[in-house]
Amino acid sequence: MSPAFAEAARRLERPGKELPTTGLQVANSGAPAATASSHTGGELCTAFTTLAALSRDDHTRWRMLASQRPASAPLVDAPWVRSWLEAFAPAEPVLLATRDTGRLVGLAMLQRMVESLHGRPVRVLQSLTNEESFRFDFLSPEGRGDILEQMWRVLCDTPRWDVIRLQHVPEGSPTLSAAVTVARERGWRALVRETFLTPWRPLSPKVPWDEGLTRKFKSNLRRRERRLGELGAVRCDVARGGRTLQQALESFYELEARGWKGHSGSAVAQRPRVKRFYDRLVEHAAADGGVWIPTLALSDTPIAAQVLRVSGRTMFGLKTAYDEAYARYGPGQVLTSRVIRYGLDHGMEALDLMAGNATYKADWASRFRPHYELLLFAPSLAGRCAYWVRYGVREQVKKLPGAGRVARWLRTRVAIEP
Repeated sequence: MSPAFAEAARRLERPGKELPTTGLQVANSGAPAATASSHTGGELCTAFTTLAALSRDDHTRWRMLASQRPASAPLVDAPWVRSWLEAFAPAEPVLLATRDTGRLVGLAMLQRMVESLHGRPVRVLQSLTNEESFRFDFLSPEGRGDILEQMWRVLCDTPRWDVIRLQHVPEGSPTLSAAVTVARERGWRALVRETFLTPWRPLSPKVPWDEGLTRKFKSNLRRRERRLGELGAVRCDVARGGRTLQQALESFYELEARGWKGHSGSAVAQRPRVKRFYDRLVEHAAADGGVWIPTLALSDTPIAAQVLRVSGRTMFGLKTAYDEAYARYGPGQVLTSRVIRYGLDHGMEALDLMAGNATYKADWASRFRPHYELLLFAPSLAGRCAYWVRYGVREQVKKLPGAGRVARWLRTRVAIEP
């Protein structure tokens, strides 16, 4: 965890003062939930709304706001959110919008759910995330912390949830710092915990495409390309729209289903909701070239494919599949090398490998982006119980002198017990 976030979390470890609820009603009606003066001289108004209630101008502003979060944009923009909602259909989606004199300046997409804690219900407001959505952020113009803080005040003052949970927020996001500030102000307890460490690679036409790769890795890559070439003609095609994109997606599904994921039942094509999500994403994002599917073919037979989300000048890797009959030739790595060169030829400036730091991703990375889970616990009986039962004792024990040594000793004793 970065020092700033760690220090903010430590300041919030003391229980906060109990505050009365405000009586705000969370209804997807678009009715104002809170207002405040804007530093631009206008008036900020934050309200719960629905996707259907957003105007054409709102969608234009949504694209602009997403561009202010380049690392998160492809997982919080309209095509992604619409696809996610259509595929996974959360029971209670929650859309929070802030307007400055009528113009959309802030947006947060969440979902309300109920979890069980020792048989008692806990009301949770969670980011629009799951195993297929591994980065999240609130949207606002750069430098407008006042917007984010007002959004957090509305969320904290709404008495319909005991816990607020945001998953996989990238380091440096002002969403986290605003949440910590408002949580302290409103008496909520906050935890910030590390989740993914995501590899990514900057690209530049001024340096060789393989700059920074280890000598051994480059040697293995050349050898694999050469050995594949001895089996037949190797070609990389990148589908970016129209019928070819749909065909490439089907080819990806087939490749993945033939491998270990297919044998374990976890391939995209075997999970109807997940397949619906990628089908919808291609449908909604294809219009602006937001999805690329590169395919590596050997003698016209696909042996590897990737699904990339493209936003601005960054390629975001969502999925990779390859024919395991050619595993010894590293077709996935060969394809990634082709994708990097193709991206450079088409003005791309980064390849973000998304989610966790797997070896096949880290081999390409020159930088890593930490991600965090934010947990806010309401200053209510249910919120405090949720904190103490799930996290509180462990967090407090960490502060005890010598707690780390005791924990290591216990782990050692357990390991050597017959």
